[in-house]
Amino acid sequence: MNGLAERSARWVWRHRFRLAAAILFVTVFAARELTTLGVSNSLQDWYPEGDAELTRYRDFQARYGRDEIIVVAISADRPFDDEQGREVVGKLTDDLLDVPGVATVTSTVTVPGSLAEARGRLLSGDGQTTALVVQMLAGEEIEARRHTILQDIRRVTRAAGFEARLGGYGVVFDALNEASTTGAANLIVYAHIVMIMLLVILFRRVLPVLLTLASVGAATVWTMGLYAATGHQLNMVTMVLPTLVLVIGIADCLHILRCVAAQDRRQDQAARVIRGLAGVIGPCFLMSITTAAGFLGLTASGLPVVQQLGWFGATGVLAAFVTSTVVVTAGLGWRGFEPGRQSSRLDTAAVRLHETALRQPLLIIAGFAVLAGLFGYGVTQLDSDTDSIGYMKKSHVVRLDSDFIEAEIGAYVPIEFTVTADSPIVTAANLDAIWQWQRRVEGFEAIGWSWSLVTALDIDSIPSSAGSDTLLNRLDRIRRFSPAALNAMMSGDGQLRVSFGAPIMSARSVRDLIDRILAQAALPPSLSVEPAGYSPLYTRIVDEIVSSQLRGFGAAIVLIVGLIGLAMKSWRRMLLALPANALPVLFTLGLMGLTGIPLDVASATIASVILGLVVDDTVHLLRRYPGEGIRGSLRTAASKAGGTLIMTTMVLTCGFLVLGLADIRSIAWFGMLTSFAVMTAIFADLLLLPALARAFAGRL
Repeated sequence: MNGLAERSARWVWRHRFRLAAAILFVTVFAARELTTLGVSNSLQDWYPEGDAELTRYRDFQARYGRDEIIVVAISADRPFDDEQGREVVGKLTDDLLDVPGVATVTSTVTVPGSLAEARGRLLSGDGQTTALVVQMLAGEEIEARRHTILQDIRRVTRAAGFEARLGGYGVVFDALNEASTTGAANLIVYAHIVMIMLLVILFRRVLPVLLTLASVGAATVWTMGLYAATGHQLNMVTMVLPTLVLVIGIADCLHILRCVAAQDRRQDQAARVIRGLAGVIGPCFLMSITTAAGFLGLTASGLPVVQQLGWFGATGVLAAFVTSTVVVTAGLGWRGFEPGRQSSRLDTAAVRLHETALRQPLLIIAGFAVLAGLFGYGVTQLDSDTDSIGYMKKSHVVRLDSDFIEAEIGAYVPIEFTVTADSPIVTAANLDAIWQWQRRVEGFEAIGWSWSLVTALDIDSIPSSAGSDTLLNRLDRIRRFSPAALNAMMSGDGQLRVSFGAPIMSARSVRDLIDRILAQAALPPSLSVEPAGYSPLYTRIVDEIVSSQLRGFGAAIVLIVGLIGLAMKSWRRMLLALPANALPVLFTLGLMGLTGIPLDVASATIASVILGLVVDDTVHLLRRYPGEGIRGSLRTAASKAGGTLIMTTMVLTCGFLVLGLADIRSIAWFGMLTSFAVMTAIFADLLLLPALARAFAGRL
């Protein structure tokens, strides 16, 4: 026990009630801020303001209107392509146009009869299912109003006697928002239930369980209150924050409670608490700092949602250290809050693992090397992708509706392009080249349709059947008939919008499809074509995922290794810690590659988070004991703290497994993979650390 640790413990004990009162005050204030916490999973929220791609997207919306569409599919026992059916569709079209937030509605009754092909794309083969394409109004406020608009659309269709199936990215975002809201609440409830059951088994008393939950509960409220107060909204990445703070914070409480309970009961309570707290406050502080450093590594990401998890994850970890130290210390003034006498089985198991490593160091090292090779191969198979609709289970109503629409109506997601000319673009040569491009791309299996001004002009072969006068006359008729329709297809005299219909796909699949479409754009040199609308934002996420993982992990490992080196004041101990902490990360990423789990916007955080978590056990095992070298201090640490480390591993494993219950698959994967990493880490620390120390004793 060093002097600083003892002085810190005495100070906390002396001021425990004042500090506890301050924590209560901050908790009440933070709880008030929670009422403002909202949720948003719009892809625009994943890019920083001023981002070039986001700016181009908003410019596209300003020119052509919002590209977010909602496909409303209705079915009946009779066809919609007769007079009675068209009357029903016409009435529903008018009713949907009256929904606040809806800009246009395209249906079989709004498409001119001359465009038979376009009209046919809104009907199923038997005519008993029809689609109405609803375009949202442009404007930032749509993000907040989307859920209400979708509810109004469903209300209108029910009033017309139909149960609509809805498709489109807006529908997906709304479902993700709902899953993030209810999911975060459900997960925190499930996590509390699991933690209560596990802690009762470990402590054998209820009061220390309540003390622990009060401590980490305050830290959770602090974190989420600050998150809300700074204007952030929950999303599918940050929805794990409450559960993370809860589970990680319990580890500090466990160390303090067990260390105090292990003190001589013949001493007065103040001396026991001070001595117990002094024994763990240093390692717990370093543990919190290194875990926070793992989260801070995420702030190097270019994705704001990942940055938010980094900043507030670090905040939550440090808050948990503060609240655990103060609240648990205050509660331990009464012995009733101490855990019951602990079974020595976990402590014995830790010592036995340590002794096994000392007896067979080369075998242990070889075993980990073989596993490293296997999982290293898995890393080479790791892929990065994101799939908005794929985040939901196959049985989710949004996926079922989307599958139905694609099966009955066809591909419905628009992939947008702009074609720009230095001079007026409406010439026979230019439009013919665009028309030929559309025909070539429509031959792709993944493409269901295409649409542009050329389609609206309804000219099959432009050079042979239409001169410039004909083109301009038809263009003028469209302008007079529907200026809004023309503005949705053309910007000024020099730019046209071309849309291709595709199935709803993952970001990587969309990017590959865009590349194939561009390869078919054999346009005159005077024309340039660029991807536009939502798709470039969506596809860019693939590159951001990879760079986020690399930047975040690189920053985290520099911070953590540097902190360990400074705290241990020994480059030997720092080097000894590296394999035991790098391997759980390698094993986890390798497992993802072997099982086909891709890196996405949620799992892009996993390497940094895991590194910050697994280093905690190493901090406790590598602490210095007076008069002992590395091998001796490892043996002492295993006997004194090994059982507690196994307990905290059990808590972390069970806590993160709760995330496996999340409706969003990416979060479920994150929870299960993190549990795997934590379990791997305890074996690396209790087996590999002493094996390396024994094998390289002469150099350490």
